[in-house]
Amino acid sequence: MNNQIFISNLVVPIIIGVPDWERAIPQNLYIDLNIILKKNDAFNSDNLEDTIDYSSIIELIKLLATENKDILLESFGEKIASQILQNFPAQSLTLKISKKKIIPDADFVGIILNRSI
Repeated sequence: MNNQIFISNLVVPIIIGVPDWERAIPQNLYIDLNIILKKNDAFNSDNLEDTIDYSSIIELIKLLATENKDILLESFGEKIASQILQNFPAQSLTLKISKKKIIPDADFVGIILNRSI
């Protein structure tokens, strides 16, 4: 048995991309995150200390976006996943990062990372 928390469609402004025109101004990334918790205590205890505070994860992602020097979503996503697994009681996670309207024939493009300890 495992329990999970998730964040859906978090909008994060960032400067990222391969072509110069894409890095000329900040663009929005759309982030979905699903975290499997190491323990299930919070589902019985009703204690925030037994789970992961969503706002802490969001603050981390926004900080990494503000400090970002990467051009690829892949390396930016890896930083997010690594930081979460190192600093929070997460067993594993799935992270989806999307960019909107970067390719003319697609609404979104992006990456999905699955990581575990």
